[in-house]
Amino acid sequence: MLILDRYAALAVNHSPQGVLVAVQQVLRLVPAAKYVAIIIFLLNAGGWPFSWHFRILSPLFEGFFRINLIKLRNLFAAKQTKKKAVEAWYEGQMQIGEHPFRKVWTRSSWVRPDQSDFNLHMSNSSYAEVLDAARLRLALSAFPNIFRCGGWVPLSATHFHFIREIPMLSHYEVRVSIGSFDEKWLWVVSRFVKPVSKGKSKSAIKSALKSAAETATATVIPSITVPATPLTNGAGTPLVGSGADTELAPNAVAQALLAREAARTTEADGAMLYTVTVEQFCFKQGRITVPPAVVLAANGFHAAPSASASEPPSSTGARTAKPPMPPHWPAVRSLTGSMRALAKFYAGGWKDVPAGERWWEDAFAACEEERKARLVPFVGAETSFEGTRSGLNGGLAGVRALRS
Repeated sequence: MLILDRYAALAVNHSPQGVLVAVQQVLRLVPAAKYVAIIIFLLNAGGWPFSWHFRILSPLFEGFFRINLIKLRNLFAAKQTKKKAVEAWYEGQMQIGEHPFRKVWTRSSWVRPDQSDFNLHMSNSSYAEVLDAARLRLALSAFPNIFRCGGWVPLSATHFHFIREIPMLSHYEVRVSIGSFDEKWLWVVSRFVKPVSKGKSKSAIKSALKSAAETATATVIPSITVPATPLTNGAGTPLVGSGADTELAPNAVAQALLAREAARTTEADGAMLYTVTVEQFCFKQGRITVPPAVVLAANGFHAAPSASASEPPSSTGARTAKPPMPPHWPAVRSLTGSMRALAKFYAGGWKDVPAGERWWEDAFAACEEERKARLVPFVGAETSFEGTRSGLNGGLAGVRALRS
């Protein structure tokens, strides 16, 4: 204690350099503290200065590098050849021909120590940090054309529905999909899930869920039976149906509730559902709001008449074949040839297109009824879908039931 008091006095009576010397002397007395400090410092690498900026902006750096590599390869080519190469690269990054409600963007990650709380679970505040990176990747992948001409995609609101905690150091996936859209707003649904292990088949998962439900029913909620000595009527005859060990309805109700809970926290492919989030966006060209249908169609999205609600989702991680070119794409190409013309179109030029030639309306005519049905969880069933309401009036339970 006398030694520590001496160093404390040194720190008080001297300049900041004296404080540093005192700290160094104390660390020499406790060598283990150095290693503890180094370990803590490394475990919190995700929270270092500018690490968040690097994670968020890395897609921009990657895109900047790739587009300049294309330009470098065509450095001595003709101007039109270089322009076509750049346009071809942009089109290769876009979701041309994809159904807006079938596309799923998947991103894998893990819970770092600096993202965890004192319960060794992912902190609630860390979900927003993860969504920051997922949002930018989604915007660059789904709506690159609006950024090219100076537009932007502001975030209006975010809603969280926490179902299960994610343990520290666990791996998880963020599955992002478009929920619905109206005349002003676009809703995006993100699901934090524990992916199915490669060794497990879907049938094995369903069997395990069924077995777990049966076990829980047998152990947690016991059967309810009638008394051992049944009641009798006045003539001494037992009441009808009053036999011993007769199971009543509550057991069936318990089974139904457990099955419902298992379905609630499990995705269609067997992945465990941790959290559902809803993000509400709009599109801006300057201060002017652009209808989501215009932006989606101008970035290649298209609901083909043959596409059905039962069609499996297409994921960025497992794309088998590119969908066919949508019929309206030549009209989009005529706009993307000039970024000034595209910006003018977004800023209100779309209003000048005659009613019969509005290709963005034709692009989603086949899914109009589905769009309205999917809109209910976000704006409620009692309102007209005119983009006048925002928020999450339909409740997160309905959003959770939406499938891509």
